[in-house]
Parts: sequence; C-alpha cells; structure tokens
Amino acid sequence: MQNMFKTALLLGCSAFIALPAFAETTISFRYNDPDPEVIEAAIDAFEAENPDINVELERISWGDSRTQFLREAAVGTGPDIVHIAFVWPLEMGSAGALLPLNDLIEKNGAGSGFDNFIATDLARDADGNIFALPWTADTWTLVYMPSVLEEAGVDVPKTWDDLQAASRAVTEKTGKVGFGFPAGGGATNTPWFLLNYHLWSNGHALVEEDGNGGFQVGVDVASLADSFKFFADFMGEGGNPQSNIALGGLADIGSLAPMIEGDQAFALVPPNVAKAMIAAYQEKSGSSDVPFASTSLPTGSVGGVSHMGGRMLGINANSEHADESYKFIQFLISTEFFSDFLTAQFPASKSALAALEYPAGLEGYGMQLPNARTWGAYANGKTPIGTMWSETGREFGAILVGDKTPEEAAQSLIDTINDMLNG
Repeated sequence: MQNMFKTALLLGCSAFIALPAFAETTISFRYNDPDPEVIEAAIDAFEAENPDINVELERISWGDSRTQFLREAAVGTGPDIVHIAFVWPLEMGSAGALLPLNDLIEKNGAGSGFDNFIATDLARDADGNIFALPWTADTWTLVYMPSVLEEAGVDVPKTWDDLQAASRAVTEKTGKVGFGFPAGGGATNTPWFLLNYHLWSNGHALVEEDGNGGFQVGVDVASLADSFKFFADFMGEGGNPQSNIALGGLADIGSLAPMIEGDQAFALVPPNVAKAMIAAYQEKSGSSDVPFASTSLPTGSVGGVSHMGGRMLGINANSEHADESYKFIQFLISTEFFSDFLTAQFPASKSALAALEYPAGLEGYGMQLPNARTWGAYANGKTPIGTMWSETGREFGAILVGDKTPEEAAQSLIDTINDMLNG
C-alpha cells in the first residue's frame, strides 16, 4: 500500500511538472491588406518567441473595416488589435473605440520614440491622447515605361500639363495607353487621390484650417471644376481608355495589366502596387529586369504634392489583453519585421525612411516622400474622409457619364463639405 501511495504521488507530481509554466493568452489581430500570408509567417515567428501569447489573424476588406470596427466597439466586441488607415485614429478615439496608448508607451517604449514616427498629428489628439502607432508609410508617385515614352518620342513629364500632353501623344502615336487610371468610385477610389494631388499642387484643398480654430472649404467652384475637368479630359483620346470607368481601383487587375504588358506609358500608384507590377512583369517574362522607372509627382503652381499615406495599429478599448496586444504591436513596428516579413511596405518611422535605399523602379518614392503631406485638416472630426472620398468618386462619375458638368459637380461637392462642417 505504501509503495502504491508513493507511485501515485510520483505520478501526480510528474503530471503537475508536465503542465506549462505559463497560461496562454489569445489575442486577435484584424488585418486588411491582401497579403495575409506575410502576417501569418510573422505571427509564427512572434509566437515562437512568445509561447505564452497566441495570435489569431482576422481578415476584412478595407471597404468594410472602418464601419465594422466602429459598430463592434460600440457594443463591446471586436478584435484586440486593428489595422487602420492614417486618418481613422482620431475619429475612432473620440468615439471611444480605441484605447489611449500613452501608459503602454511610457511603460514599454515605442520603437525609437513616438516622435520618430511620421504623421503623429493623426494619431494624437489635442489633449495628448495617443490612439495608434504609425506602422507603414507610403505615398503615390509617377511610374512610367521608358520604352513606351521612347516609342512615342515624349519626355518624362515635369508638370501636370506635361503629363496630359504626353498621355495624349502616346495614344495618338502608338495606340497604347497614355496615363491610365481606374476611373470608377470603388473602395480604393483612385479619382479621390488624383483630385487632391492636383488641388494641393495648385495651392488648394477641399478642407483647410480657417485661422480661428475651425475649418473651412479651401477651394472655390471654378478651381475644383478645373481639377475635375483635368482628369475627365484623359478619358478616351486623352490616353485613358473609356473602359477604365468600370474599374473601381488599383486592386482591379485590369488597371495594372497594360503596364505589365508594356502597353501603357504612365501610372500613379503607391509602392506596393509598383512592386507588384515589377514582380508580375518578371514572372511573366522570366527575366530579372525592371522595365519601369519612377519619378516625383508632376508639379502645379506650388509644386507636386501627394499625401503621406500609410497604416496605423490601434488597440480596441474593449480589449482585456492590452499588454499582450501592445507586445505584438512592438514586434510589428520593429526593424526586423520589415526586413524579414513586410518587405513590400515602407516603415512609418523617420529614421528608417531616411536610411532606405530605393531599388530600381522605385527611386521616385524617395524623391516624392519629402513632398508628401498628411491629410491634416481633413481629419477634423466633422468631415469624415470616408464620406468625402465617396462623394468625390460619385461626382467624378457623374461627370464621366454626362449627368453633371464639372461646375455642377464641384458645386455639389463643396455644398456637401460645407454641410458637414456646419452640421
């Protein structure tokens, strides 16, 4: 009996010793970009280093992500960590959906320091609450096919007017696409970006500070109509096929195919799209050659101004695992993460961007980033960018199908923004 007791005791001790010395915590990360395999590999590496934390990856489209998270957070649900656009943190923070990160940053740090990130004005409110950490950075710039320009006998455009003339010349002389862009108002809504770049490059903006602590429309009807008309004139003989009206954004493969096939001269795209075009061309051709080059944005009266875009990472205000979630965020913002996993994106830190060496075909991004601006006054809480984005696409579409003149569309968009500002 005594031996049996000893055996049972030893077995019990062995069973106790076999249990893990930690309790596993599960957190969820909702990721919106179309390369989940990259994040899955990163999660495997993080979990190997942190066996007490299990990360569940959730997927959603960018078109649904903002409203879905706000809806969930309002009723106490949703993922622990959210992948959000640069212009969403202040809106989501003021709605109570995001956890202020100040205490976590003070306790654990944030990369090389919070002020080393770009676009901090879009993450920190007037009271000093930090609702997200900038994660990836990008802007759009002009990518072109030198062989098509040579065939058409045109130079790399310096100004917006140069781009319009070169686009038309390419189509007239070669039958190829000049400046091709998706003209539909879909989830990625290319006209929204093009219109703002043209406005900013000519000293205007849809929204600006009024000098008295408020905000106002920063463009008149005539100037906004000119920008609408400028891009509408590319359709057809201007170098952008009429069929591109059916394309909702750069996620549509039809908008990229002519560049990959060598049948298009110019495209305005973010770096992940440029990298995808290069990879697709190399796979198709079986060559390591890079057929594209890039340069800075065409200039207007005050330069060539694009947006400083990118993504941020925030923690759900309802999360029960803020410490574990922040530990995973620290991993995602690390230099190693960008060198080993998310190589298609640029890190959103000033020091990392300054140290980047831009490979062939992407040199234009290094030229353009110093001339990029944040959305700034657009993220004022009264004029949701998602709403202005949709309205801009809708008004541009109305011009293309002949339902409105550029002047009518401009007046309608300005009225909509004024209603939001004064509402």
